[in-house]
Amino acid sequence: MDDLDVLVVTNESDTAASVQTVLASRTTGERCDVCRNVVELRTRLAKPGSNGVIGAVLVDIDRDGDRVLYELGKLIAVHPGIRFAVLSTDFSERLILQAMQAGARHFVRKNNIAAQLDEVLEHLLSSKVETAAQSGDVISVFSCSGGCGATTVAINLANELHLLTSKPTLIIDLDPYYGSVASHLGIKGNYGIAHVLTREESLDAHFVKTSATRAGDGVDVLLSPAVAPADASVPMNYRNLPKAVEVCREPYRYIIIDAPRASESVTADLASLSHAILIVFQLTVRDVSFARSRISFLNERGIAGDRILPVANRVRKRAPLLRLRESKRAIGLKSFSSIRNDWPRAVMSINQGRPLADVAGRSRLRRDFRRLAEQIRSWTPNNKQ
Repeated sequence: MDDLDVLVVTNESDTAASVQTVLASRTTGERCDVCRNVVELRTRLAKPGSNGVIGAVLVDIDRDGDRVLYELGKLIAVHPGIRFAVLSTDFSERLILQAMQAGARHFVRKNNIAAQLDEVLEHLLSSKVETAAQSGDVISVFSCSGGCGATTVAINLANELHLLTSKPTLIIDLDPYYGSVASHLGIKGNYGIAHVLTREESLDAHFVKTSATRAGDGVDVLLSPAVAPADASVPMNYRNLPKAVEVCREPYRYIIIDAPRASESVTADLASLSHAILIVFQLTVRDVSFARSRISFLNERGIAGDRILPVANRVRKRAPLLRLRESKRAIGLKSFSSIRNDWPRAVMSINQGRPLADVAGRSRLRRDFRRLAEQIRSWTPNNKQ
């Protein structure tokens, strides 16, 4: 068996020490690391391969077990190749059922770690799931104000990623009110993302493909319920979002999620699912301030800054409200991107219902989106394939 990391999620030194003692007695050479909480775990799992192969995660649920298991369920959906087990002092039937429903493979009582954990680890690590050869990369696009151009960024980013790789790409329009992606691309469909989110056990890649609308060669869209007639009265089941995104990763190499008006809870969920996060804003005091607060919010929830890319949109050389250099300094992240202001070509793209690559392929604005796609691609795991 290859060396595998075992992560322990606990803020109790005695529990961590008990697990480390069991691992030290094994001859298979697994290494152990400790995360203090689920936020630290989410950050660690977002960087696979950085410090070894993570084979198993042991999560202490003694503190606020219901909340921890809820967060754990979302992580398990995103990381099907990792086996999870829970550690608990309580051994009630209700708690065991909750753990199994979240996706945990084993339930270990804390007072029995020394006697039970070695056998549990043998099962967890020897039956490591082989993930699919292709598993899509998720990119979420958030906006700092209405009209800042986040949907334009999402659409052209998706198209450029497809052109760079010739791989199927999906755009998810998560705005339940307007359906701007469909309007921008001039497409119509009967079903969309709300239809997908209603499914529980029967959700699979085929269902996603048949619910999506073709926007062009190699680019599909899961429409907003605002423009999908069959979804008009269907509520957005955001609790099913982690599972739905994970299923979308099977048939598509890139999944671009346009989420202009996402709540804090949905924003946190999407960020934890994403390999790259774009914060789109204009050079105004309000937008720059909102971008900073959004980045701080994500950092507090364990999202590392090296997964977040602020994108200044509609940048003008002459007399902007704020200078690009000032905005970079105010936001405080090393990674930064900008898209120039070229209103005539942007409007031409919208009026013709096609991406910039189709209507203004040699324009500087299109080159900005191409450069952005190359930057995002370099961040994502599939760039190595």
